[in-house]
Amino acid sequence: MRKIIFALILLFVTFNSFSQEIIGKKSTAKTNYSENSEIKVFVNDTLDKFHPNKKPAGIFVNEIFVGDENILNVINSEKIESINIEKENYTLNGKEYYGKIILKMKSDYIPKFITLKELITKHLELDSKPLIFQINGDVINQDYNDYLIDENFILKIISNKIKTSDKNIEINLVKLITRTTENIKKANTIRIKGTEI
Repeated sequence: MRKIIFALILLFVTFNSFSQEIIGKKSTAKTNYSENSEIKVFVNDTLDKFHPNKKPAGIFVNEIFVGDENILNVINSEKIESINIEKENYTLNGKEYYGKIILKMKSDYIPKFITLKELITKHLELDSKPLIFQINGDVINQDYNDYLIDENFILKIISNKIKTSDKNIEINLVKLITRTTENIKKANTIRIKGTEI
């Protein structure tokens, strides 16, 4: 039931985000892939404002504003007791929002929201090299000084140094793995490498 409710929230947010008029040709042909398929290139330029007039939905957890719909990835859906959705335009901290998604967590779960910067400062010692965050494989394209995350929902923090192809510049890649049932199961799976025991 919780997954259905959470899916409805995501549907509301997606509909709000992507409802727009499509101008020009629309392709309805589905690409079929095979061993002989040509390479398909998809460019996802998230730095470009594809929806410049989009107003995000504001997310409230236990009556506290925690951000826009991007934070839904780091909220433990299994710990949600109730969800209310209010459709209204409003301004908060100088930013316009459309709709409120109000989440009440179960009484035995208290989320601890901190910024990504606070999380990293608390758990890692990184140099001043550029920093990229991934949460469950998704790259976070927001200011890590403002992006909130529920620290109690983080299972693992994996820090890697990666050399880029341009002049061997190094970057810090920080991967956050959340405490979803699937991630916990994967973390507890024993992997045996090689042929000898």
